[in-house]
Amino acid sequence: MTTQIAAFDAKQKLSELLNRAHGGETIVITRHGVPYAKLVPIEAPANREEAKSNLMERLRHQVSLNLPPVPREQLYERDEL
Repeated sequence: MTTQIAAFDAKQKLSELLNRAHGGETIVITRHGVPYAKLVPIEAPANREEAKSNLMERLRHQVSLNLPPVPREQLYERDEL
C-alpha cells in the first residue's frame, strides 16, 4: 500500500510514518504535490543462525593452504624504489 503525504505533514508525523513503514507501508513524500522522496520498509534481516550455518558450510568446503603466519611488520613493509 502506498500513501502520499506533504513534506510539512511528514515532519509533524515522522514517528508515525516510521511505524507505518516498519509495518510494510510505502509513503511518498511530496512538496507542492510533486513526489520528492519515498519512505519504504527495509528488508527483514536474515536469520542469524541460518546465515552462520551457511557460512560454516562454505568454510568447510574451502581448501586449506596451510601457510605459515606472516609477522605484522612484514605486512606493512614497502619495496624501496
